[in-house]
Amino acid sequence: RLNDTYGLQIDCSINNQTDPQTPDCFARLRAEIEWRLQGERAILGQTWMLSGCLPKTSSKSYEYIAQSCYHVFQTAANWSQDLQGVSTPESSTKQEKDIAKSGDKVFDKGANWSQDLQGKGSLFGGEVFELWRYQPLNQVNCHVIIMLFSDQESMEKAAELYTDWMGLFSYRNKILWAYSQSRLIKKSLVNFYKQVEANQRLIADQNASGFRDETLAAKLDDIQKYLGNYTLDLPKLNFQNQIIEINLFNYQTRLEIINQKCKKLGADNNLEFLETFSKEVKENYLLQVTKDYDIMEVALRLLETRLNAIRSQIELEKAERDRNFQTLVTVVGAGTAVTALMDFDGKQCEAVSMLIPPFKNSCKNPWINSVIVPVGLILIFGVIALCLKKILSGIRLG
Repeated sequence: RLNDTYGLQIDCSINNQTDPQTPDCFARLRAEIEWRLQGERAILGQTWMLSGCLPKTSSKSYEYIAQSCYHVFQTAANWSQDLQGVSTPESSTKQEKDIAKSGDKVFDKGANWSQDLQGKGSLFGGEVFELWRYQPLNQVNCHVIIMLFSDQESMEKAAELYTDWMGLFSYRNKILWAYSQSRLIKKSLVNFYKQVEANQRLIADQNASGFRDETLAAKLDDIQKYLGNYTLDLPKLNFQNQIIEINLFNYQTRLEIINQKCKKLGADNNLEFLETFSKEVKENYLLQVTKDYDIMEVALRLLETRLNAIRSQIELEKAERDRNFQTLVTVVGAGTAVTALMDFDGKQCEAVSMLIPPFKNSCKNPWINSVIVPVGLILIFGVIALCLKKILSGIRLG
């Protein structure tokens, strides 16, 4: 257990500790580990550490050997043929064949030493190489440490630091995992923002009145739903930022402990390349997540402000429609009431013909007498009542 997480350390080495081995041995060791894991994968990340000592008769440089080991370890070219041919007895067991098959599946097919090499240093007279490939959005984190020593004694001294290496790289992987999570959260926030903005723009372009009340309510519900999800995800972005900060501090502390232990063991070491990661986290990852959070927080306020403006516009348009309806009711109601008071017996046509003599003959037409004249009077008296209402309203305001 490593503080709040669980780590799994798997040690695997060849049986023959006396005869020199080819770089292919690292491919076999990895295949053995992968076969035993049976598809299980580390959630937060993993680091492969390859170590060995060079024979005294070796004329190759440390970097040349490390490059060969990395290439074979990552690509495992023709692994199945090697395992079943020269490198293994003809009586290969079924387990060895299964390992060979798994090796073809699990090894990466794009090892690039010059591109993947992040730094190198020295430890106990040997050399250390760090290689790394990282894709935040795809959560691809391939981290390999290669340690090559001049003798067995130096390699055994370095083995005393395995617990510290495990702690150091666990903090490193947690930082990268948190940053990958922040990229996914940001992507989700951007999608929510686009959904809210699209619905808001649609309502604004239609001027609200272009929608039926049910459609408008559905659009507003969608906006509120996306805003709710946005509001829930935003604190998660800041939480990932805090995870990065805490584990960066732990990483730096653990690295200092390793340096102090190396001094006590009398090691002539140079692990400055590991400090480069701390600098990158500060200048890139932390800064990026902090800026993203600030921008997304401002975006939330803008979305909420615009939503409130849209709601206000909708309320104003609704109030305007209500006033228009009330005006219509006033016109019709007042006209009907006055018309009824004028002629309870329904003799409106005779009353109108007295004011308009040419209209007298038209009163004999039942359609005019029963429909047109009453409606006309209702409109006339309704308009008069509306005018009086506006005059009285103006007097009260004055």
